[in-house]
Amino acid sequence: MDARELFLSRYDPLRRLYMDKVWDRLNDAQMRAQPSGLNSIAWNLWHVARVEDWGINRFVSDRAQVLDDENWLGRLGIDFRHQGTGQTAEEACTTTSSLNLEALRAYTQAIEQRTRTVIETLESEMLASTLDQASVRRVLFDEGFAHPNAAFLEKGYTGWHRGKCLIHFSLTHSYQHVGEIAVLASLQGVDAFGF
Repeated sequence: MDARELFLSRYDPLRRLYMDKVWDRLNDAQMRAQPSGLNSIAWNLWHVARVEDWGINRFVSDRAQVLDDENWLGRLGIDFRHQGTGQTAEEACTTTSSLNLEALRAYTQAIEQRTRTVIETLESEMLASTLDQASVRRVLFDEGFAHPNAAFLEKGYTGWHRGKCLIHFSLTHSYQHVGEIAVLASLQGVDAFGF
């Protein structure tokens, strides 16, 4: 098994067994519900999508984000580029209510397609290079990925290898939020994944 096959052996189940099922099993009200004041499932899906989009496209492959293709911001119904970390509860609630869920699903599918393209064309030596502070700062703040309350991200990502970025931003981070989505669904008496 080569590195691409290994990656896809984790990425395919994430998409097919978890993310796709959420979209197929839950209705809009369940997606937007905020039990106990927590971030909604819709918010989590948007956040996961944004993190994968910028993480893979800006930090791994150094190309434009999917967000910048086809007017995604307008289609999503939001007017900011960041990924939500650092939002206040009120801001997260507004994001939840503003998101166009049909567009969000299409956006996540476009990101998945782009991630697969990146994986197919990725050169293994590229994964060993590290992120310097200047490039991290540019992506987070000049390009608007980080919420103003999330300045701590700069220190966190500086020095990461692109290989770590690939695994974190498309797999481990996403799987962490799959757990949150399962809890949010269960608080509503719903099985998000049908297991």
